[in-house]
Amino acid sequence: MTANSQRYSVLLENVFSLIDKKVDAKSREHIHTFGRHFFKNISLDDLENRNDSDLYGATLSLWNTFSNFDASSPHVRVFNPEIEKHGWKSSHTIVELILRDVPFLVDSVRMALNRLGITAHMLIHSPMNIERDDNNKLVSFLDANQTSNLRQTVVFIEVDRQTSKADLEQLTSELHSTIDEVSLAVADWQPMLDKLKAITGQVSKAKKLPVDKSHKDTVLRFLDWLSDHNFTLMGYRYYSVSAIEGDHQWTPDNDSSLGLMKNSISDKPRLLSNLPATAREEALSQRLLLLTKTNSRSRVHRPAYMDYVGIKEFNSNGQVTGEHRFLGLYSASFYNSSTKDIPLLSDKIRRICELSQFDPDTHAFKAFNNIVETYPRDELLQTPEEDMAEIIRGIFQMQERGITRLFVRKDTFGRFFSCMVYVPRERYNTQLRKETQALLKRSLNASGEVEFTTFFSESVYARTHYIARVEDNNAELDVKDIEQNIIELTKTWNDRLSSALSSAYGEAKAKMLERNYLNAFSPSYTEQNLPSAALVDIEKLEQL
Repeated sequence: MTANSQRYSVLLENVFSLIDKKVDAKSREHIHTFGRHFFKNISLDDLENRNDSDLYGATLSLWNTFSNFDASSPHVRVFNPEIEKHGWKSSHTIVELILRDVPFLVDSVRMALNRLGITAHMLIHSPMNIERDDNNKLVSFLDANQTSNLRQTVVFIEVDRQTSKADLEQLTSELHSTIDEVSLAVADWQPMLDKLKAITGQVSKAKKLPVDKSHKDTVLRFLDWLSDHNFTLMGYRYYSVSAIEGDHQWTPDNDSSLGLMKNSISDKPRLLSNLPATAREEALSQRLLLLTKTNSRSRVHRPAYMDYVGIKEFNSNGQVTGEHRFLGLYSASFYNSSTKDIPLLSDKIRRICELSQFDPDTHAFKAFNNIVETYPRDELLQTPEEDMAEIIRGIFQMQERGITRLFVRKDTFGRFFSCMVYVPRERYNTQLRKETQALLKRSLNASGEVEFTTFFSESVYARTHYIARVEDNNAELDVKDIEQNIIELTKTWNDRLSSALSSAYGEAKAKMLERNYLNAFSPSYTEQNLPSAALVDIEKLEQL
C-alpha cells in the first residue's frame, strides 16, 4: 500500500469511526453507505489538509437533508459552517446541492461560479440509485447494476469564502436559476426532439416548396443529422409570420414553447423593419433554413453563444408564413468530424471548391480544400457561399508568403463582426493579440471585450478568430485600413529600422547596412530609442 492510499484509508476510516461513535444504531448503516457513495470518487489531492471531524460534519450535514429529501424542488444551501452552530468548520464557503440527477449539471454549476468570479477549491459529485417510501424517507441504496427510476445526486463544493450576506444570497440565487434552466432543457429534451422529427416529416411530405428537390433533400439530411445526437436541444418556439401595412411581423406562439423558451415568454410581435437589411432579406428568402448564433451565451452545458436553427414554413405562393425556431448547441461531432460527414456543410464545401476551378487531382485543389476543412465550422455554416468562396480564395492566395491579412464577415442580424486575422506565426504573441483586440474594439465600436480563438497548424501562419459584438454592424468599414493598422502592430523594432534604412539610403545600400546592424542593437537600446534615431548612430559608426 502506498503512503497516499494509506493516508486516504486512515482518514476516511476515522470518519466512519466517528459515525459509529456519534450516530444512533438505527441510522448508522445507511449513513455508512451514504458516506461510501459520497467519498467514492474523491481525489487524494482533495484530502490534503483535511481533518476527520470536518469531513464527518460535512457528511452528516448532507445526510440530514438527503435522508428525507423531497425531489419536487432542489436543495440549494450556501453557508459558512461554524463549530458553535454546525458542529464543524471550513475556511471556505460550502455549497450543498441535492436534486434529481440530470445531464449537464456539474458543467453548468461550474459555469455559474465562473460568472461570479468564484473559484471551486473542491467539488464532489455523487449520483446515487435509491428507493424512498411515500413520505420521501430513504429506504435503501441500490447498486449501479440494479434498476431504479429514482436517481438523485449530491454535490458538495468548497468555494472562495463569501463573507457578506449579499454575496451568499447572490450565489444561492445564481445556483437556483442555473438548476432551473438545466431542468427545463433536460425535461423538454424528448418533446423537442419529437418536434424536430415531426417538422422534418412535414418538410419531407410538403408537395410544394420554393426550392428544388436537391436542396430539399440536403435540408432533410441535415435535419436528420441534427436529430441523431449532433445537436443539444435547449429551446423551441413557433412564430407565425404575417404581412401588415408594408411590413411583416413575427408573432410568438407562447403555448408552443419548450425548454429554455419557457423562460422568455413575450406576447409582443417583432416587426421585420426593426432588423438590418440583410436580416430582412434572409428572413423572407426562400431558403428553408435560417442558421445563425443567438446574442446570449448558454448557461447550460458550455458557455458558448447558442446556435439558432430556424425552419421556415411557406404558403403555396412561396411566401414565408411561419418559423420553427430551435435553440441549442452543436455537439462535438460538428467540430471534430470530417466535413464530408455533415450534411449541408459537405455540399456547401463541395460547391466552394468547385468555384476554385482547380483540377481535383492537383496540389492547388488539395491546398484549397485543406483551407476549407480547417476553417472554423461555425463560420463555414453561417457565411453565405459566395462570401465564403471569396475569403477562402484570399487565404489561398497568401500561400506561404508570410504576409498579414484580415477577413471580416458581418453577422446577418447585425449583432457582431467576425474577424479572421492571419499573421506569420513567428510574429504572433500574447501582446500582439491583446493589441489587436484593442484595435478591433476601437475600430468596430464593440460593446464589450473582443473574444478570440487562436489556431496553430503546420502552416507558417497563426490564425486568430476575433468576435466583436456591436449594437449594429451596418456601418461601412474600411477593412484595408484596419488591416494596415494590424500590419503596423506586427512590426518589430528591426522592421521599422529596415524601413528607415531603405528610405534613407535606397534598397541596395540598405540591404548591406541591414547585414551589419539589423541585430546589432541591445534590448535596452531598442527600448529607449526609435529606429529613426538609430540612423544617426549608424551613420557615425560608418564614418569610423
